[in-house]
Amino acid sequence: METINQRFEKVLAHIDENLSKPLALSVLSDIAKVPEYHFNFIFLSLFHTSSSEYIALLRQLEAGQQLGFDKSIPIKEVAVSVGYQSETAFITDFTQAIGQSPQAFQRQPDWGQFFQKQQPLKTLSEGHHDLTADDVNIDNCKLDKIDLAMISHQAEAQYLPQTIQAMRAFRQANQLSPTSSRTYNFVYQSKPKSTEQLHIDIAVSINTLEKQRIEPAINDSEYFYYSCIPEGKYASFMHLGSDKELERKLKYLYGAWLSSTNQRLKNVPLIFEQLNITEPSKQATRVYLGLD
Repeated sequence: METINQRFEKVLAHIDENLSKPLALSVLSDIAKVPEYHFNFIFLSLFHTSSSEYIALLRQLEAGQQLGFDKSIPIKEVAVSVGYQSETAFITDFTQAIGQSPQAFQRQPDWGQFFQKQQPLKTLSEGHHDLTADDVNIDNCKLDKIDLAMISHQAEAQYLPQTIQAMRAFRQANQLSPTSSRTYNFVYQSKPKSTEQLHIDIAVSINTLEKQRIEPAINDSEYFYYSCIPEGKYASFMHLGSDKELERKLKYLYGAWLSSTNQRLKNVPLIFEQLNITEPSKQATRVYLGLD
């Protein structure tokens, strides 16, 4: 059986060979044989850069090679050859990535700066795993199906507090107390900057009676809906501490731990259970990664 590292090496090879074509997440996930939900978490953990940043860097470096060694090649032709449909977008991205416009680089390339931009490619998988199994303490568990009432946030990260407040209001209106109704997040990406798009679902557990009781509210809402955590096996760990420390643990989970166990992942997003949310000094996060 191929290891996850071997499968992701095939992803890198596919990217290298297809820079002129669209590189859809669905295609890359199929090559890696992992659910789309988890592809970018694994890529970041193995190579310490996002797949989108990696693809963008390779495209700009390939464009630089063409421009630096062919003084007559049209800028538009270079843009198309590295996957751009818009020459304007290519010029903007190249200038930001390389530090010179395509036109300036073609006339007089700054090779020192250009080669410096390649440094991240030389250390993609070196010297980044600073946590051990004892630091994260991952165990396997089984969960029964958990019914949920959920709201999805798909907007800039800075607007997440409004979505959280909407969930608080929903809980209060429907008597879903945090002390008896557990709080979950379905997490689709690493923490973005405040102005970047964030996709995260916020959910509360509901029993059969509560599900029946809140059905009119769900039916009347354009934002809230039913969902569930499917029964099955999960890798899990408890986290107390900063968001930065949690990101380090997730890198260990998706990197060193997944590489060593070669577990197959369930087609379910990464799940956080937020514990003790009414007591700030005791708040903690239980992480669940679905396993096949």
